[in-house]
Amino acid sequence: MDPQAILGLGSKLLDIDEERFRQVVGLLEQIGDHPEVQKTFSLIRPRLVEVRPKRRPTFKRLFCEPFEDLFEVPNGNQPAPLNRIDRAVVNSLWPLVESTIGKDRLRGVAGALRDGAARAEPAAAFWSMSAAAVADILAQLDLGRYVDELGLRVNPDRLRTIQDIAQILAIAPAVDEMKAVLAPKPVQKLHKDHLEGVQAAGRTVARGRPETLKLFILLAAARLSDPSILLGGLWDMDFGQKASERAALFLDLSGTVVARIEERSRGAAATPGSTTDRMAAADLAVDLMASLEATRSAMEYSRNKEFDQRLKAVRESVHDMVRTQVLDGADGEILTAVATLTTGGGEDTGKMVMAENQARALRKCSTIADTLGLRGELKSVTQKATASLTDTARQVLVDGNGDARTGYTAIRMIELISGPAEASQVMDQILRTGRR
Repeated sequence: MDPQAILGLGSKLLDIDEERFRQVVGLLEQIGDHPEVQKTFSLIRPRLVEVRPKRRPTFKRLFCEPFEDLFEVPNGNQPAPLNRIDRAVVNSLWPLVESTIGKDRLRGVAGALRDGAARAEPAAAFWSMSAAAVADILAQLDLGRYVDELGLRVNPDRLRTIQDIAQILAIAPAVDEMKAVLAPKPVQKLHKDHLEGVQAAGRTVARGRPETLKLFILLAAARLSDPSILLGGLWDMDFGQKASERAALFLDLSGTVVARIEERSRGAAATPGSTTDRMAAADLAVDLMASLEATRSAMEYSRNKEFDQRLKAVRESVHDMVRTQVLDGADGEILTAVATLTTGGGEDTGKMVMAENQARALRKCSTIADTLGLRGELKSVTQKATASLTDTARQVLVDGNGDARTGYTAIRMIELISGPAEASQVMDQILRTGRR
């Protein structure tokens, strides 16, 4: 395939098989680093995250390696990093860094682009050059240069991102060490070796550049399935700080974690007039409650009343989300989808998918219903839906009123709502009734 022709395929690249997708990525990299290629890579980034094809090593990719975990995940299935970095800023910054370092000096560290242990020394040298280059660019910004190239007039917040990049590059070898400990990403649970590895790398950071320690910890948190779980282990880590410094850092990081939980909970509100994705609401509710519990547990060390109030508000927000987006109208949506088969209207695929989503959402929220004070409401909705579905299954499979598909669909819905044991029990009762 002509590499240039790939650029015109757009979103179709998201649907091709995995082997061809890997080939396409290789062809795109042959074209070079120009705006159309960047645009295409941005479009297919969700698939890149999923497939993770081996990419051609470049200095730009090596430049991003220490802070790549702070790029926001494009598919939205994972919590956003606690301190996000905008790819657009990097795309504007890298040409200036490359020019500042110079081609001759880059050729001197070409070994950093190779695999294996031999890359460590040239990679550290490259990151040191890059940190100095970004620091020089920041100094030039103070003199009014590069403002337009970096889009600072349009978005002044980009300056914070550039400052963070400079600080992270300055501790890149320690970050590289920490990433090796917290691998593969995402880490679901922190074990003793994880905590010891993060502590060892963090001590190096605290001794050499204590002002970057918070960023280092945020980078570590970004490698976890839920950044909140780092807080509990953080209190027991010794980075060689004074007690007051340690408490201040913990408080600062706690505030960042709580703010991100609040941000995610605000995004939980349904848009008026929109169709609710009930399973997405259930997934978010369960994730938020896990973050909430992990954070509240860690907060026992700080005993901060302000955080307690903010976490209570988040819990109330999740309560309302589950009640309005998962429980309200749940049985009606499920029964309507099954009824389209009963009445001979034929299967409405869209309605059936939504109904199955709703059933799965009810089951998923059963794990958090007690904590949210919704156990009674969930039980009422679940029992009402299951009873109606059981009646439908009996009418079809015992009395012969309708297509047998409808009866088995009703049993499947019961399984999605209440589990296979409940569905098997209902089916056994129906079979016994049918034998009489």
